Amino acid sequence: MSMNVGGSGAVSDINVTPFCDVCLVLLIIFMVVTPLLQKGVPVDLPAARNPQAESDADKEGSIILAVTKDKNIVHFYFGDKDRPLEALKDDLSEAYQRGPSKRVFLKGFREIDFGEVKRVLKIVQDVGFKQIGLLAQHVDEKGMPVTGNAASNMAK
Repeated sequence: MSMNVGGSGAVSDINVTPFCDVCLVLLIIFMVVTPLLQKGVPVDLPAARNPQAESDADKEGSIILAVTKDKNIVHFYFGDKDRPLEALKDDLSEAYQRGPSKRVFLKGFREIDFGEVKRVLKIVQDVGFKQIGLLAQHVDEKGMPVTGNAASNMAK
């Protein structure tokens, strides 16, 4: 590596330091923002060994519902809004009027009574939605969560 001292000629070497700085800043931004991209409220999902891959759950047009439990109180969410069960039906009816072909995905808390999830499924069905998906955490034979390429390899 050499240094041009006092010469007035043009330097033909590319200075990659600013480029590396920008790339590292972008990498850090993506690492911070990516976990925040999950739609709806975070839910500890039930485990499943071979769930069907549902990439539509991340799309903007899909409707995400969640049923959680906090200190023996069941909460129902439409997107990220905590709603009573009656208001949830109104929100779903309004969403159905705007787009009856939208997909609905339901996230149920791992330790919640399935009767609560069934109540929400009944409301979704009564409103008129035809495509409903239940989301689960993909796990391997040992019960460890599977993500990324390993998840797609195991599903084949």
